[in-house]
Amino acid sequence: MEIFCDYEGGSILLLANNRGDNIINLSLKKEFKAYSHYYNFQVKNSTSKIGYVQITNINLSKYFHKSAINYPYYKNLKETSKWQRFDKSKCTINDNKIIISILPGEYLEISLVPRYIKEDLERFLVVNKNDNLKVKEEILTKIEIGDEKLPSIFVIARQHPGETLSSFFVEGMIKAVLENKLYLNYHFVFYPLVNLEGIKNGNHRYVKNIDFNRNWNSRHAAKEIKYLKKQLDMYNLKCFIDVHNDEITPINYIRANDINNLNLDDFKILKSMNPLYRFFRGLIKQRKIINVWSLTARDYVNKKYKCFSILVELSMKCYYTKCIDLGNKFMVKLLKKEGEL
Repeated sequence: MEIFCDYEGGSILLLANNRGDNIINLSLKKEFKAYSHYYNFQVKNSTSKIGYVQITNINLSKYFHKSAINYPYYKNLKETSKWQRFDKSKCTINDNKIIISILPGEYLEISLVPRYIKEDLERFLVVNKNDNLKVKEEILTKIEIGDEKLPSIFVIARQHPGETLSSFFVEGMIKAVLENKLYLNYHFVFYPLVNLEGIKNGNHRYVKNIDFNRNWNSRHAAKEIKYLKKQLDMYNLKCFIDVHNDEITPINYIRANDINNLNLDDFKILKSMNPLYRFFRGLIKQRKIINVWSLTARDYVNKKYKCFSILVELSMKCYYTKCIDLGNKFMVKLLKKEGEL
């Protein structure tokens, strides 16, 4: 069998202790003193017998949690198939290992969550071409819909490059704006791919040891964050939305600075966390120490602009096409009724 990951968004390490040509041992990549959670690779079985690929150390990821285990996705590269999830007949997951059987002749791409790169965004924009939608290639790909004189809804996603479900959610948001003509009342600014370098490298959370979403009040912030901060100053900001997907919790949830009037199906609505609670949550659930004095994107926006702000966290258990539907429903529910925001 052969393993490939030398392409945009690919991420895995081949270990030396392989047994013959039908059992291949793989490892998560190291990323800033720890192991990445995201993985993506291709495997080709040109032999006449069943082969097995084993990711041997999933428990070494800080984001590994038994209650959140879900089966990885795969795509048949010999067909123009869509992403599907493995089931128990093809994939076994135990406390520290994923074992996937590869049939003779199979050529699969395997991923924790479906790979989503800039090419996928460009393909989406071609299919959804609209006179009201403008695309600008600046430091990041910027998508604008509507008159900038109107109150602005500012949306970002993929600060953490391995959280690809957020890109599908943003696709649904953009479709909702166009299909329901929400741009008649609001101006929209979308940045669907904030951490481009991390996306290209197949990273999960860090680039050059920097977590973009813990970097907003630092003078050493990444150039992409400095760029976004300047962009925020350009508009009459009505609402800021930061989209992620949570590796641990089995539910989709939202945190907002005002939850009194929020009524969004499919999401649990939570208050913003105070710094002390966030510290202990990270320590207990994610086994990591969070610097609570480093402002996240939403913390920064709350402090500077005092506008309505929302953090969207999609569960890894949420199927990727469902995330598109959720993004669509979310935007309509949030904005369709006059005066809801």
